[in-house]
Amino acid sequence: MSEDIPVWRIKYLPQKLSEICGRTELVERLYRSVKEKNFPHLLFVGPEGSGKTTIATLFSQEFLGKYFKSNFQKVYADMPLTSEELKQARSDAYVSTNKIGSLAGKKITTPAFIQVKIKPFIELKALGDVPFKILIVKNFEALGSNQQAFRRLMEIYGKNCRMILITTKVSAIIDPIISRCQIFLISPPNYEDFNHEIQKIIDHEDLVIEEKDIKLIYKITNGKIAEAIDLLQLSSIPGEKIDGTMIYENIITSKTNLVRNLLLICLKGDFPKARELSRKIQSDYKYSSQEVFNLMLREMFKLPLSRYARNHIVNLIADADYRAIDGLDIDIQISNLLAKLCDYSEFL
Repeated sequence: MSEDIPVWRIKYLPQKLSEICGRTELVERLYRSVKEKNFPHLLFVGPEGSGKTTIATLFSQEFLGKYFKSNFQKVYADMPLTSEELKQARSDAYVSTNKIGSLAGKKITTPAFIQVKIKPFIELKALGDVPFKILIVKNFEALGSNQQAFRRLMEIYGKNCRMILITTKVSAIIDPIISRCQIFLISPPNYEDFNHEIQKIIDHEDLVIEEKDIKLIYKITNGKIAEAIDLLQLSSIPGEKIDGTMIYENIITSKTNLVRNLLLICLKGDFPKARELSRKIQSDYKYSSQEVFNLMLREMFKLPLSRYARNHIVNLIADADYRAIDGLDIDIQISNLLAKLCDYSEFL
């Protein structure tokens, strides 16, 4: 293992669009846009971990060239605003009476996320010899009802900035947004391309693994390259030879360790960190809320807690499980449980 870059998924992260694993037709379409120096707003749709953000970022690098840093921005629609950003949004929403115009003294109803994260970037002209800026909005479906306000920005500032919207749930995107975008369906690579990429890592790291076990990794990870590289690295720790037993042991261990860490973080009262980890668990393993609750219950009984504390936590998990049956958003139900566990940590 390399000492300077110990994490393999970073070490083997593609640096150019041409290094993307498989998806040849998709890459060719994007290269045509680079050659033509033009493209419409884009909507990247695909399962979590299929490489949407990586592909979008590398495409932006190819398109903008040496002016990439000054004309590119990536934002997360599901990332809560900080207290400072909320304060800034409230300040920007009011137009001073000292200004001239019909809006003087009035309050602007632009959503805080768009006011703080989007407008400051797209309002400024592109720098250098590029036709426009590029903005990536990840987890775009999280904007919810604010998508209408975002649509207006796409129309007003479309000549100055092209948007690449990334989502796993195209059904959560409103039709006016979809109609203004060119849609790219991005799926994980097929087995042949996956195998070719993994073989390069195996040869570089001097590992020994049979093809049936590579097929096993492909099946377990659903072809997600980054997740497969993580599993390969974990399985290589005991030695250079990797077999199916080691692969299964590491996938089970990594899941249970993450859930145990999630519980420990909650019992320390760190809600932001707990929510971040829970979203990683959901995105990496595609658990339903019931599966997350069952794992939390199992790991909770392994912790050194009093009988009263265990009983109370069981009640919290059971209540969350019951509410999740009718819940529309898994993340909200799990976040609600994490918040209650963090609150309860004050009494431990």
